[in-house]
Amino acid sequence: MGDWGLAAEDNDAAADWYGHLFDSTRLAAHVEEALNRNPDSEPDVIRAAAFVLVQLGRLYIWPVHEMDRHLKLAIQKLEAIRELEEFQEIDGLVAEIDNEISILRSRLRLEDRLDA
Repeated sequence: MGDWGLAAEDNDAAADWYGHLFDSTRLAAHVEEALNRNPDSEPDVIRAAAFVLVQLGRLYIWPVHEMDRHLKLAIQKLEAIRELEEFQEIDGLVAEIDNEISILRSRLRLEDRLDA
């Protein structure tokens, strides 16, 4: 059966399926491209890409060799967006972005968390 945990992604078949999904769609590359955009001009696109990582940026789902780099990039860009005046003026938005940043940070390997 190949299960090693209770989550839907904690088994060999699911890990293989996610690997095929990322290979066939180039989803990680699309997310990275969006995260590399300018936060001043495209904050909503960057937040959307970061949200994909909030949802799928997990071990056994996201491509392992790209995960920490993409998590760090998403954190960096969300921190920049959080400081934009237009985002500071909307009640609760900074708190929501802080929550997303916290989730992404929690998924970094320990040594990367210490550097962040």
